Amino acid sequence: MVSSGRRGTRERLENVRAAAKDALAFAGELDEAAFAMLAETDRRTYRALKNTLAEIGEAVKLLPPDLLGRHPSVDWRGWAGLRDLVSHQYFSLELPRLRPTVVDELPVLLTAVEGELGDETRQA
Repeated sequence: MVSSGRRGTRERLENVRAAAKDALAFAGELDEAAFAMLAETDRRTYRALKNTLAEIGEAVKLLPPDLLGRHPSVDWRGWAGLRDLVSHQYFSLELPRLRPTVVDELPVLLTAVEGELGDETRQA
C-alpha cells in the first residue's frame, strides 16, 4: 500500500522523534570526556548513536520544504548532511565535534518535530 504524502510526512516526523529521543537517551547526559571516548569505551552505544543520527538525517532529507521553512532555527541541511557523514565515516567520526550536535542541536530539532506532530491542522 502506498501512503499519501501527508501520511509519509507524519511517519518521517515520528521516525525523527523516536531517533532523537533514543540519541539523547544514549548519549545526551555524557560529559565531554565520556562522549569523546564512546567508540573505545562503549562500542554498542557508539554504534547505536551513529544509527540514530543516520536515521534522523535520512528522514529529514524527505521532509517537505514548507515544513522546513516553518522552523528556521533548525539546521535541516546540516541534519541531512550528518546522515552522509555518519554513514560513510565508519571508524573516524570526530566525537568531540559531534557532541554539540547531540547536546545542543538535537533538542531544538526535537522541539520543532514535536510541534509539527502536535499541530494536527498542519498535517491535514
